[in-house]
This record gives sequence, structure tokens and C-alpha cells, in this order.
Amino acid sequence: MAPPARPSGTAPRRRSVARTYLVVHTVVLLAAGAAVLALLAVDARQTARAEAEATTDAFVDALDRDPFVREAAADAYERTAEGIEPRSAIVADASAQLQPYVEEIIATGDVDYVTIMHPDRTRYTHADPDEIGGPFVGTIEPALEGRTVTEVYEGTLGASLRTTGPVVEGGEVVGLVSAGVLLRDVSAAEVSRLVVVGGVTLLFVASGIVAMFAMFRRLDRVTDSRAPGELRAAFDEQRELTDVRTIADALRAQVHETDNRLHTIASLIELGRTDEALELATDRLGEGQRLMDRVVGAPDQPVIAALMLGKSAQAHELGVEMHFETHLEPGTQGLDAGDVVTILGNLLDNAIDAAAAARREGTPPWVEAYLATDEAGELTFQVSDSGAGVPPAERERIFRRGVSSKGDGDGRHGYGLALVERTVSRLGGGIEVGEAAGGGAEFTVILPRGAD
Repeated sequence: MAPPARPSGTAPRRRSVARTYLVVHTVVLLAAGAAVLALLAVDARQTARAEAEATTDAFVDALDRDPFVREAAADAYERTAEGIEPRSAIVADASAQLQPYVEEIIATGDVDYVTIMHPDRTRYTHADPDEIGGPFVGTIEPALEGRTVTEVYEGTLGASLRTTGPVVEGGEVVGLVSAGVLLRDVSAAEVSRLVVVGGVTLLFVASGIVAMFAMFRRLDRVTDSRAPGELRAAFDEQRELTDVRTIADALRAQVHETDNRLHTIASLIELGRTDEALELATDRLGEGQRLMDRVVGAPDQPVIAALMLGKSAQAHELGVEMHFETHLEPGTQGLDAGDVVTILGNLLDNAIDAAAAARREGTPPWVEAYLATDEAGELTFQVSDSGAGVPPAERERIFRRGVSSKGDGDGRHGYGLALVERTVSRLGGGIEVGEAAGGGAEFTVILPRGAD
């Protein structure tokens, strides 16, 4: 069955990069918060149990050593062993001594009950007086052997965490003591801890969501609410504009240089210095033709010719000497013109800027460009300069977007080499950074043969 048609005049709803960022990171943050709360709940439970166990251990240990408890338990034990008196009377006497004492301890302590008993489980004390004289419900075997045991047990008061230990007199176990905390109290302690730590966690999660929403607003403004595909198209368009701008800048420099020469030539003619004017005019024309011949060698390479001529004029303006050597054969590189401009244009821009900066520090400025193809048809672009060079530790970092050695802080630099690296990678080539003669930088790009 065919899916229902979309109503006329509606378009599929797109999700912008900013909205995707907000949704994904909010989900991740909430999931992380839930995981943290779960871990905190487990930790709170374990902590509450550990504290309850430590409390019952401490009570049992203190009562086992209490002279009053030991004396009362030993007296009841001996009278029971003699078998002369009724058992009920012995239990009643022991309870009359120990029950008020235990009730006072419970009122001022952190346990819910304390049971003191004969080794045969008969209770002398209990939180419910009606249970006195009845059998203790729980594990006593380790205590009869002189050890303490802690367990969770369902007793007459409900489930509790309890510790049971021996009362020893004269080297003999004459009684047992059990102190316990009801699990409902342990759960209350767990909840109390969880409320505190959970509140803090939720506060951090809420703060994170607020921060992410602020980032979403900013990212939405920066990306103009565009979807990923739209951003990719905009980036490709920007790359093309960068390529065009590179050629335009190069041609602008050439036009500026030509304009200066024409003014100079006109002034020389007005002064009657026609020979000098003619020499100046033909010298530049000859240099341009020689450059064209070296760079191209054939009329089917206009992009490289225009780029090299423009960069030569740009370098001349900055007092940088340009040298070109090319072994390109007509029509063999098969590369997109925009890609050539991106790679060569940005490498030459960096080289000219580096050489010009070195010139200000007293180093003779020069830039060399070498273009060739090998037998396999691989294309080599090599650009060297007399600048400060690139330290080995920085030779990978400089290709990251936004990283620049031009410390003007205006945000316009740090993109050229990133574009070069991206273009070279897309074309399946490689780029290396080395040291030129004299310590400057040397960039070598090797590209596979393109489609002729």
C-alpha cells in the first residue's frame, strides 16, 4: 500500500544542526544524570547498611563487656543449670533487672531493639514485653562459639539488620545479646541521603541543560538554523568563493603593480625620458612573458598562469623575490581549477607572508615554487620560503582549522592550510612539511594523476 501523500504546500520538516546538538546532548545529559542517580541510590543503600551494621556491632560489643549485663546473665545461667527453681521465675528475675536497662539504652541509642537471652534462646528482654520468655528467632550458632554474626532476618518485629554476640563469664558463654535496626529505618536513611545527593545531581543536570540551551541559541545563530546538508553546501560554496578570492587578490595585485608602472612610464614620457620609459615598459612585459613561459609552457594552462603572475605581482609589492620552475606538460594534471587555486594559492600566500616577515627582520626574502609530474603522472607542488620555518612539533598542528602563526587575533587567519589539507586529502594526495634551505618552510604536495 502506498504511503499517504504529503498535503499540498507542506515541506518535510528539517532538523537544524543546532537543534540536533540540543536534542542529542540533552538526551546524553539526562541519561548520564539517571545513571548517576542509580549509582548514588546503590551507594546510599550500601552506606546505610554499613552504618547500621557498624552501629549494631558497637552495641553488641559494649553490652557483651558490660559488667551489669554479664553479672545478670551469669546469675540466670547458673540458676538454670542448678535446676532447683522454676524456669519462669529465673526469667522473670533476669527480665526485671535487664529490661529497664535495655529500654533506657534503646531510648538514647540508634538501635530499634536489644534482646538479651539465655544460650538456649530464651529471651530476658524484648521490645514487646509479651515476647519475653519466648524463643529468640535468628541465627545464634556463631555466637555460641564465641563469635559475632550480622544478618538480615525476618523476626517478630519485621525484617531487620541485626548483630548477635556472646556474653562470656569465666570463659563460658552464659548468655547472648542481639541488637538490631529495622530495615524500614535503614530505608529511611537511604532516602534521606538520596534526596540530598539526588538534589545536587539534578541541580548539575539542570545547569547543564541551561548551558546547552545557551550553546544551542548561539549555534543556531551562527549556522542560521541550517541543516547539515545545507551547511555542507554552504561550506563548498565558501571554498569556491575562497578560490575565486585568491585569484581576484592575485589579479588585483597585478593590476595595482601595472597601474604604478603606467604612472611611472607616463611621468617619464612627460619628462622627455622616453628611453627609460620604453625600457621600463618592455622590461616588465619581458618578465611577464618569461614567467608565463616557465609556468605554463603551453596556452592550455590559464589558471596556473594567472595565479602565478598575480602572486608574482603580490610578492613584488612586498619586496619578496619569486622564483618559479615548472616541468608541467600541457594537459596532464587533469585537476579541477578550483582545487589547484586552493592548494597553490594558499601555499604561496603563506610563503610570501613568511618571507615578507623575515625581510623585516633582515633576512633576504624569497619564495620558490616547483611544479612537475613524474612518470606515473603524479603531480608535485613544492613551495619554499625564506621565513622562520615551522618547528617539527607544530608541523601537524598547523593544518588544524583556526591555527595560525599570524598573531593578529582578528579571526581571519588559520584557514588556508586547513583548506589545503582538506583538498589534498579529498584528492587522495599527501602533504609534507619540511625545512627549506636557510631554515625556512618547505611544503610538498603530491597528488595522483587526475582525469585528463
